[in-house]
Amino acid sequence: MCKNHITIMIISTIPDMFGEHYYFIKEVFPQLKNICNSHDIDLEYIDLFFSMSEEEFKTCRSIQKYFNSIDSDRTFYICFRGQKLGCVPTPADIDKMTLDEYPELVDYIGDTSFTELTVMHALHPFEKYDNGNAQSLPPVRHSFFYFRNDDYLNELSDSQKEIYTCGHCDDEFVQDLKLAMAKDLVFHDKHEFDKLKDNVSNINIRRYDGVWDNNLALSDVLDKYIEEYVEINDMSIEDLPDYYDKFPILNSKGCFNDFNSEGNPLKDIIIEDFVNELKLEFPQKFK
Repeated sequence: MCKNHITIMIISTIPDMFGEHYYFIKEVFPQLKNICNSHDIDLEYIDLFFSMSEEEFKTCRSIQKYFNSIDSDRTFYICFRGQKLGCVPTPADIDKMTLDEYPELVDYIGDTSFTELTVMHALHPFEKYDNGNAQSLPPVRHSFFYFRNDDYLNELSDSQKEIYTCGHCDDEFVQDLKLAMAKDLVFHDKHEFDKLKDNVSNINIRRYDGVWDNNLALSDVLDKYIEEYVEINDMSIEDLPDYYDKFPILNSKGCFNDFNSEGNPLKDIIIEDFVNELKLEFPQKFK
């Protein structure tokens, strides 16, 4: 891969983060792209979930796809987390090929959410095997974690809470506790990395709020997101799987249409964070 090429990807739960995905691709990415271009850096955006093929969905290869994509460019990593833990893979959700490549996964199947597994692999990578040979991978050099505050929850109906929280699961307290522990682990990792003399990984953490629109349909946000996504990646909508088949709740009303952090537009915060890390990654480009 070209030294001056960067691939950024968003990791999040779905579909409660459709608002953030659209906001990023509409308000943030174009500005980041222009900044990178002005410094002779090629910036590419890949949404891993929305680049999954039907075959990858059917053959339980999603975790392998995510891990491989992170491994291909361990420069930047962006994760949005809200009040949803996300699905927890079972043995039936992970194929043998994935376990052959990342055998340590077997210790976490059935107990750790999909999103949390990708966070773990970004910061403290699972050992990777290629034809029986183990590879030790470095942590992602520049990671960004944006944690959505929960003030909006009082505005949600019961059906909306099924989308934006852990919902009416068997043990809601346990699910909420696991989510809190997953977020706390990121803070712990940041503290540990910051203590290292030769820090190999910078972790940026922000909290943010969303502007809730109770009349905005998830399907409308998804449509706009896909339209933007296929355009910047020179794709066709026909290249993407049928997400309406995967998310029967898409006609639900209620979604975020704007975001802020400590009184500032979230887009400005993300761009500032990203540029600061770009300067560390490419000091010769920002003299």
